[in-house]
Amino acid sequence: MICPICHFNKSSRLLNLNCGNIDGSILYPTAKITACRKCGHIFNILSPKEISNLKKYYDEESAPVNIGSPDKVGDKTGNMSPFTLMRYNQLYKLISPYTKKNDRVLDCGCATGGFLEYLSRKGFDKLAGFEISATYRDQAAKWKEKIKVGDMDLSIPFPDSSADFLVADQVIEHLSKPRQAFKEARRVLGNGGFFCISVPDALRYSKNYFFDFYWFLLREHICHFDIEHLKLLAALEGFELVTFARYDTPMMTEKMILPILTAIFRSTSEDKKDKIKTNQKHFLLKRQTIKYIKRDLKKLKNKKGIFERLAKSKLSMYAWGIGREFMYIYESAGLKKCNIAGLIDANPYKQQNYSVGGRKIESKFILDKATKDSALVISAIAHTKPIKNELRKMGYKGQVVNFK
Repeated sequence: MICPICHFNKSSRLLNLNCGNIDGSILYPTAKITACRKCGHIFNILSPKEISNLKKYYDEESAPVNIGSPDKVGDKTGNMSPFTLMRYNQLYKLISPYTKKNDRVLDCGCATGGFLEYLSRKGFDKLAGFEISATYRDQAAKWKEKIKVGDMDLSIPFPDSSADFLVADQVIEHLSKPRQAFKEARRVLGNGGFFCISVPDALRYSKNYFFDFYWFLLREHICHFDIEHLKLLAALEGFELVTFARYDTPMMTEKMILPILTAIFRSTSEDKKDKIKTNQKHFLLKRQTIKYIKRDLKKLKNKKGIFERLAKSKLSMYAWGIGREFMYIYESAGLKKCNIAGLIDANPYKQQNYSVGGRKIESKFILDKATKDSALVISAIAHTKPIKNELRKMGYKGQVVNFK
């Protein structure tokens, strides 16, 4: 796979991470984190089939799970929860000086229309969006007729010069061909339009530790950006930087922090496209990423020791929270070798449709059978406190494993 930004074909592998999968998942299992030798961009190498399956994954696995989640507080795709509104407020604060209420605004990757609804409440009335997942679009309620199904890696499903302002909030990092997205943005905007991009800030991945390699366990994220690589990408396709900001917002809890980088670019004339120009600033992200990987490899080593001892103990093991963190400790840290007695998750969709290693995911009531000679891993890290409270209410007598 060539570099998604500069299209150079030589890179350095930094990490192979076994992330695991639920049974039958089409999501690729191993994150292959790589640095371009020419421009220093950090990206995940995927085969054409893996990219194709990832796009199916959004519709067939990710969207149904998010829609079926009982959580009403966390910042999930396309909703209007408290944490999502906090993120929208930060985004709007940055874009408001560059937008007018009569601007034609297009939300790229709009899911169920959460940000469209937010802008509508601010007085904007020329709003539209597109989304790769038809499942999300079909759940969009009042915004369904304003949302088209489209893939930014291929083409934006709107005519030339049909928008004044484009927003791609937490989208560009999902793309295997971000330059194509910028080309399409120029076409839809014409000269002088604004393109707002908001992504996880890869330069700050290690700043607020939540869980080992969390930003790489998000395998939907193919590209990992800092401001220098966003600027480089934009300049190659005829955009100039207007302003940018770094800030943090909570994800599932107030302790689970998303480091955000938001930049606003202006579309310029075709003849202002730059050639590749790199300097030492473009390789800072690689150095920081290597430090991040080394730190979390040490944390993984400690976890392997914990689960090796648990495997030898033969204790009946339960795990509560069957998501990214669980699959990581199951495959990479050794939970798979333990005497697993039950898998628990509060999401009804997971209970009805998913299994791991042939074992069905169940509700918390499976713990009614648990004895004091059992152990439980809280693998839904963001929900550790409420799960511990629930365990106390249920009278669970076994050991709660502290592995973080």
